[in-house]
Amino acid sequence: MFEDILSATIRGATPLLLAALGEVISQRAGVLNIGIEGMMLIGAFFGMVGSFYAEKLAMIYMPELVMMAPWAGLLMAGLGGLVAAALFALFAIRLRGDQVIIGTAMTLLALGLTEVIYQRLFGVTGIAQGVPAFQQIDIPLLSKIPFLGRALFSHNILVFITFLLLPCVYFFLYHTQLGLRIRACGEHPKAIATVGSNVLRLRTLCLLFAGTMAGMAGGYLSLADVPYFTPGMTVGRGFIALAIVIFGKWHPVKACGAALLFGLGSALDARFQALGWDIPYQLWLMLPYVLCLAVLAGFVGRAEAPLALGKPYAESE
Repeated sequence: MFEDILSATIRGATPLLLAALGEVISQRAGVLNIGIEGMMLIGAFFGMVGSFYAEKLAMIYMPELVMMAPWAGLLMAGLGGLVAAALFALFAIRLRGDQVIIGTAMTLLALGLTEVIYQRLFGVTGIAQGVPAFQQIDIPLLSKIPFLGRALFSHNILVFITFLLLPCVYFFLYHTQLGLRIRACGEHPKAIATVGSNVLRLRTLCLLFAGTMAGMAGGYLSLADVPYFTPGMTVGRGFIALAIVIFGKWHPVKACGAALLFGLGSALDARFQALGWDIPYQLWLMLPYVLCLAVLAGFVGRAEAPLALGKPYAESE
């Protein structure tokens, strides 16, 4: 029972953490990426499409490469998020538009666009069978550790990659010169500009990274969580990732803790529904959100955002 809950917690936290790591970098640079929900949805859609057509092409020309179809889907998911982030950067950074409004528009665009293209490609009923997806991997020896082995070391490859990215992002942000410039860009962009840094370029690159990560987080949903796509399948995970960044005080390690907390709520939600108690299931669906808000509001305290977060910057200033 404990192993199952811990394993489900990690799986539920993975897409949130993947998106949140990119969002930490973006917001540390001063860009409030409200469109993360839309970027995740675009990633989920193009991840499914990439895997589906990669399998079809491989079966015709190189059957031995069918196993690479999920990786092709993940690449497409990341590219989809990257293109969406580039569009966001054009309007929010280069044209200095309101980042909240543009992000909201990005999410609405993704909701409509993915559903229309999906129905054009696969019809109203969609794909009858799932697409090639990432399979569970058991790490030798480690997965045999009593109590924790299967829960920690028996997952698909994307789970391992995501949690390996965590120390990399932390080291980059706090122990490299570029990471210092990014943090300065989100606090005092004029000051960092006076020492030769291009604020607009830094912010654009950070936003592109965040979009790619959000796209791959969406790809996780359609390539590892469930092997298919349904319109609106992100069901607010992008906004949860956004909240995780704030609750984690714009720190990657603390954001990981918040993601795991939400993952725990999701795992308990599924287990409680399975008990068959005479309680409306909608109350169990609320559990992850209530648990996350209650614990974090009680223990995190007041979070101070980067001073220049969400504020447009012009090189002439």
